[in-house]
Amino acid sequence: MATSKTNKDLKNLYDKVYKEGKEKFFTFNSDYVGEHLIKIIDFKGKKVLDIGCGTGETDLLMAQEGGQVLAIDYSAEAINITQAVKHPNLEFRLAEYSQIDDTFDVIISLGTIEHQDNPLTDLKNFKNKLKPGGQICFTCPSFLNVRGYIWMTLVKLFNVPMSLTDLHFICPFDVEAWVQELDMELKWETFNFDLGNNQKMIVDLDKRLRNALRDAKLPGNVDAFIDWLKKVSQYDHTNKFSGAMGLYILTSK
Repeated sequence: MATSKTNKDLKNLYDKVYKEGKEKFFTFNSDYVGEHLIKIIDFKGKKVLDIGCGTGETDLLMAQEGGQVLAIDYSAEAINITQAVKHPNLEFRLAEYSQIDDTFDVIISLGTIEHQDNPLTDLKNFKNKLKPGGQICFTCPSFLNVRGYIWMTLVKLFNVPMSLTDLHFICPFDVEAWVQELDMELKWETFNFDLGNNQKMIVDLDKRLRNALRDAKLPGNVDAFIDWLKKVSQYDHTNKFSGAMGLYILTSK
């Protein structure tokens, strides 16, 4: 989708979101992402950089698992909130990653890469901050599911903004192409299947479709479509690729 927004343009939005309370902006709590992450990566004894840490819940989990975590964000409002999150292995800092002159075993970027101007350029810069054999781990929405097909139909065919913050709509085939250029090894999976295909999808699209069609000044019988989706979601559309969230782990060779 063509957009005139840049990552810098999003800073004021995120400051507002964190100042007013992120639960008012996001449809669902995202704590499940960090809980899933610590099951996948062993953080014990690892030096970790979290880029775009938000309010710090995941960073606390990584520190509790034995990681030495530096967590950064460019939103002053987010960093203000993190001051209540305490752990001896954890430091929060108002900064952008270009200001961090150090190397790390693991670089984390959860739900932020899709908000960057050029994700591949950022991944190249992340790689330069890795220790030998280090890992980049990022999550982003994935669209190989019922929700994603609806979302991308509106984006690609009608240029209807389905998100106020996403500058890119990333799929596994995009990441696979980036990894070839980065010359790294890739492991990936999807999770949060309910948001991609079932009840959470209904709740999310019921909200998003009304807002998006209203803002685009497009007519649409959202009630009828949601009723149809409720019937569709009773059938099994899930497979290993169809989660609403993609988790990608890139390892230096």
